[in-house]
Amino acid sequence: MTGRTNRLYKRKDNNKVITDEDIYHMLMLHKYQRASLRSIAQKFSLSVGEVRTIIGRRSGGSCCG
Repeated sequence: MTGRTNRLYKRKDNNKVITDEDIYHMLMLHKYQRASLRSIAQKFSLSVGEVRTIIGRRSGGSCCG
């Protein structure tokens, strides 16, 4: 997996870095509780695009990244 870098995602409200635990919670909310990307983005103070990228990369649903 050369060429990949770990991108730091920061909350918009308090500028704190999203941790692995936060990402785990995002995945569980999306997968098991069927939470929408918009509601997860609001909960973690991120944009919908960032949440989509995080969930896609962590769940193996992304074809390119």
